[in-house]
Amino acid sequence: MAASTSHRTDPHMASVLIRNLPDALHRQLKRRARRHHRRLDQELIALIEVALDTRASAALPAPAKLRKPLKQHMLDQARQQGRA
Repeated sequence: MAASTSHRTDPHMASVLIRNLPDALHRQLKRRARRHHRRLDQELIALIEVALDTRASAALPAPAKLRKPLKQHMLDQARQQGRA
């Protein structure tokens, strides 16, 4: 699967080929792309930008303010309840 943008004829745009992508992951990525009204390659680029903290990071909302600091026992409890 090649990841590229809509500027496929632009010689300055790189292409990436992902080999041996598990079918389940491919289905997940396709569903995510549909939810965001994007093509698969656009969704992959958006995910990579967020992961690398590039242009997309400016669009991320500010972290939520907590009423009280999280403690380790709170995190452990959330994990046990499947919320982490």
